[in-house]
Amino acid sequence: MGSNKGWVGATCCFLLFTVVFLSQKMDVFSATETGFRGEPGMLLFLLPGIVASGLSARGRLRYPFLGALMAMPLCLIILHFWRTPMNAFWQELAYVMSAVFWSLMGALGFLFVYVSCQRYFR
Repeated sequence: MGSNKGWVGATCCFLLFTVVFLSQKMDVFSATETGFRGEPGMLLFLLPGIVASGLSARGRLRYPFLGALMAMPLCLIILHFWRTPMNAFWQELAYVMSAVFWSLMGALGFLFVYVSCQRYFR
């Protein structure tokens, strides 16, 4: 049962990553294009990594990474078919790859706090 807990984290990261990506790239309710919202919006990608790392029993970095990697192609496909491609594919790919980076930084931050609290309270 413990091995399945990691995949729960990967699935949660997949879903949260997709939701954050779609909220950053387009207005979901009106289906109008809003484009890039800038660098502060990228910090929202910390959330999928934090939540997925918290839900993963072992592999606190592996499963958030796998979840974000599985979400990358889906996000690119949705972005390509949902709206007219205004940016080059390579720009979109770079944006998604930096989102994966920030997701992993969230997982690393959670792991740092988790290990620090365990060592402090022993």
